[in-house]
Amino acid sequence: MTDLPDAPLSHAADPIAADRANAVSPIAGGHPNAAGNGNGNGSLIEIGVIVAGPLDAVDSQAAKLAVEQTDARLSELFPSFRFHFFEIKRPELAGTSMSVSGRVEPSLLLQQAVEERDSRHWDFAFVLTAAELVGNYSPYCFAALSRPLDTAIISMSLIDPQALGVEANPEERIERIARRLSRLMLHSIGHLTGLAKSDHPNDLLYHPPNAQALDLMAGIDSESLARQRAALAEIADQRLEEGAGRRLAYPTFAFRAAWINRKEIYQAIWAARPWQFPQRLSRLTIAAFSTLAVLLMTAEAWDLALAQGAGNVFVLFVITMLSTTFYVVLRQQLLVRRGTRRSEQSVVTSAAAFGIVFVGMATTWLALFVVGAILAHFLFPNELIVTWASSTIHTERQLNSIDRPHMAVFAASLSLLIGALGASFESQHYFRHIIFVDEEI
Repeated sequence: MTDLPDAPLSHAADPIAADRANAVSPIAGGHPNAAGNGNGNGSLIEIGVIVAGPLDAVDSQAAKLAVEQTDARLSELFPSFRFHFFEIKRPELAGTSMSVSGRVEPSLLLQQAVEERDSRHWDFAFVLTAAELVGNYSPYCFAALSRPLDTAIISMSLIDPQALGVEANPEERIERIARRLSRLMLHSIGHLTGLAKSDHPNDLLYHPPNAQALDLMAGIDSESLARQRAALAEIADQRLEEGAGRRLAYPTFAFRAAWINRKEIYQAIWAARPWQFPQRLSRLTIAAFSTLAVLLMTAEAWDLALAQGAGNVFVLFVITMLSTTFYVVLRQQLLVRRGTRRSEQSVVTSAAAFGIVFVGMATTWLALFVVGAILAHFLFPNELIVTWASSTIHTERQLNSIDRPHMAVFAASLSLLIGALGASFESQHYFRHIIFVDEEI
């Protein structure tokens, strides 16, 4: 494991931008030992830091120091890359993203971060806020990480020693907050580049149970380092819209962008764990399974289902999967609109959103089918089915082994259509959080 120093390494860095709102400025420009610094060589990674709402003097200084530490450590670990950090101040986000409880909804800050990331062509975007974050997977939340969006939302509230009841003077608070914030940023970059969690408390990819655990996260093993280096090399490559993609029609551009980034899209879908949709999206599950129960208990539904050919039922299944996916994506506004300018990153984000919802819907359909097939097998005798489906089946001998699965496919498809309406009533903040936030620290 490669240890990382606790103290910031001295390196050239421009000061944080002046107090004017919405200012954009470089706040770190690489380490003097990094290859390429000063002569223009070396692959460039650009990282935006968006300050959402006001920061007090301690947090502001700690944020600056944390960025310098993060830049120094990245440059030490990856000397063939240059890392440029930029700051944007968004004081208006303090109130608009606040929930009733006084905490911040990460989904709103994610949307702002994606818009800034794409408009300024950053590779990653961090949002720093002094407010606490609303967590959906754990009772507390230091940071919400989104691999589909290459973005991390980080709260500085819970990493402050003062918030934990620890007495510390301003200098000690700045040093400790900066160190913890730097560890969170390094952990976030590792996660966004596809690294798996670590069980070692000293690893940067460790999932810290509390703020004190962040102080110990100071290393990374050689295998993870090699994987992250390869991922950064792909990220630093010229984007499609900056080269040959400028001359392509948009459908061709979108297809090529998705194909080039197919691995990243797959990783984003896998990280979102869409197979947990039935558990996480209660309104969808309740609506879908309630409909399934009604259909199985209705004679007309059995008669209609068994009157359909296998081809018709298959077409119904395909239409169900496509229509529910598109409906949920559009209804929950999962596609972040960024004007007419094409972007490889926006294609990846949209493809990941569609993929996550599609896999989630497919998982829900499969659960409906399995439950429907089991209930049809154990609760509905042949003579009852013959009576209910009398227009198609006249004797028990006409029943065969595929009739009950046939009914299960039919009922599961219709149930998912109704379930999608239930999903549309999920809170948009919660739904976007489930889709895009794949790790809470």
